[in-house]
Amino acid sequence: MTGLNVSGQSTDEARQEGLIGNLVSRYSKDAPSSHQAGHQGRLTGVYQNAIELDGGSLVSAGGVVTTIGLVAAVVAFYFLGDVIAWSYEEGHYGLFFWSIFCSSIVCLIGAYFELFSPSEAPIYFDRLNRRVYFVEQGKKRSPCWADWSLIDVEHHATMGGSPTSLRRIHHLVFLVRNSANDPTIMASYVISNVEFPGALWEYIRRYMDDDAPPLLAGEAPPLKGGKFDMIEALKQRKKNYWKDWREAPFTQFWQHLCIPLFIPFFFVNRLVVWTARTVHWPQEVKDALGAPITEEDLNADSTHKLRPEGDAAKEIV
Repeated sequence: MTGLNVSGQSTDEARQEGLIGNLVSRYSKDAPSSHQAGHQGRLTGVYQNAIELDGGSLVSAGGVVTTIGLVAAVVAFYFLGDVIAWSYEEGHYGLFFWSIFCSSIVCLIGAYFELFSPSEAPIYFDRLNRRVYFVEQGKKRSPCWADWSLIDVEHHATMGGSPTSLRRIHHLVFLVRNSANDPTIMASYVISNVEFPGALWEYIRRYMDDDAPPLLAGEAPPLKGGKFDMIEALKQRKKNYWKDWREAPFTQFWQHLCIPLFIPFFFVNRLVVWTARTVHWPQEVKDALGAPITEEDLNADSTHKLRPEGDAAKEIV
């Protein structure tokens, strides 16, 4: 995640709000961070020994930044075409390459981050073995793990939106220290765009340290494999085409006006999906997670360790 400071040392002294501009607070594993706890829809898997957060597809609707950059490059080339051609013909190659670079910089940045990216980047909290498994966020983007005792958690906030409607975007930042005696940050993982970061961290903290149930009251285990796909979405839109016109005509009219922008996005999205890399977790990680929790497991859970019931359910929202 760009714009977040995840380097240096993970100590209270080094990670002060005045030094780390986006830092709002550092959480403690020894004290509750919120009166409420909940995964806020981030829970994508429940296993015998672990929970999985943010395990949905990263690429099924990806390619937005690359598409915006591509459209901007086309517009820039249209208006600057004469200048670019003149600079090449006159031998001003520095200006020629600089013009091309400036016109396509957004597209290049989008392609760098969106093409050949992991198809998924889940984070597994292994309560039994006191470990966290995640996909390294960097050039390698490979599976790795860290001991729970070496992880510090922070709440960061950045500004997003448009110049006319700015809003704060909250992030839950996990910092991995090098060792118990060396607080140097060796890796990090970010759960972005969290509405209530304190409640999400409290859900994780209670699960890992207080033996709290992974599921909320009345909740079923998340279904694995049910991912959004652009092709299937278009088929569904075709099936409900006239129904959507009757129920939301203004929305349909606006979406039809955006078709010229959707067409390049569709092809960029297919390229993002086709180039996505599948993350292969080592067998030892799969074994550590255990089997996925099923409805049969819930029915056999007489002590309600998987899903709270009665008064205990009121403590988790």
